[in-house]
Amino acid sequence: MIALSRSQRKSFSRYVIIAAISLGLVACNKPTVKSGLVGQQFPSVDLVDLGSQTHPFSQYRGKLVVLNVWATWCSPCRRELPSLQRLSDALDPGQFVVIGLSVDDDDHVVREYLKDKNIHFAAFIDKEMKIAGDVLKVDSFPMTFVIDPKGKLVKVIVGERDWSAKAVIDALHALYQGLPDELF
Repeated sequence: MIALSRSQRKSFSRYVIIAAISLGLVACNKPTVKSGLVGQQFPSVDLVDLGSQTHPFSQYRGKLVVLNVWATWCSPCRRELPSLQRLSDALDPGQFVVIGLSVDDDDHVVREYLKDKNIHFAAFIDKEMKIAGDVLKVDSFPMTFVIDPKGKLVKVIVGERDWSAKAVIDALHALYQGLPDELF
């Protein structure tokens, strides 16, 4: 038996609950779109990279952002990451950015996992779920937020998706240009 501190027990309990919810959603096997925050300015948050450096989310203003909230313990998240990398590779970095926000509590585990899987898009960590849980109200994984170049949240997609599909890339280009998309 391993002894956990109070904060570790709290984090572990939160992960168990979220994992159970995620497993229930995986059974649906089809991504869904949430609309609660859609149409609003994306919250002003500071992201922490895997080297513990802080970056204001506002640095991405002017680009269409695909922000994926994930965890190493989430099977659908792990399956989805390679398609996010292919998406990142396919998009013009002057217009688009793909960001991964892990909710793991160990940046070393995340760093090693991404290195092992050759995932190199922008990676951040939210160890205590202050952004994912408290600000964005993430209640299942993976959850992806699409933010337009003006900072407005335009889509929230729950569940696994093939982000490198041509139809998805075309839809993101339409969103970048301010056009309606039919895919999401």
